[in-house]
Amino acid sequence: MEEKKEDNLDFINLILMLNQNALISLGEIPRFVSGKKIQNLPLARQTINMLKSIKDKTVGKLTPGEAKLLFRVLGELQAKYVKAAGLDKVGAPPTHQPTKMDRLTKALDRLSTSDLAKLLEELQKKQDDKTE
Repeated sequence: MEEKKEDNLDFINLILMLNQNALISLGEIPRFVSGKKIQNLPLARQTINMLKSIKDKTVGKLTPGEAKLLFRVLGELQAKYVKAAGLDKVGAPPTHQPTKMDRLTKALDRLSTSDLAKLLEELQKKQDDKTE
């Protein structure tokens, strides 16, 4: 039987720190020193890209909890960036329609940790099959 991996608190703290930095750059939360909310969209985008790189480089190596955290943080930051950059206004429908991300987030909420682990294993197997 395979050994159960535990969440790595240093990894979780890294993801949460990058999330906080991106939120500061998006102007969502105030800066530490000045207490002012100031947007720096290029820095926010760079931080989001770093999180995406972490996600891409850790495929199949994360616990279900770590994978879920990274997926959620990345999805929420990307949505906030789109809104902050005004990219949601170009040709957007007048009413909010559930996006793929909305539906995926709700589906993740319904999954138990063991179901999520099985799903991640299946996805990793499919990824491994493609690279062979």
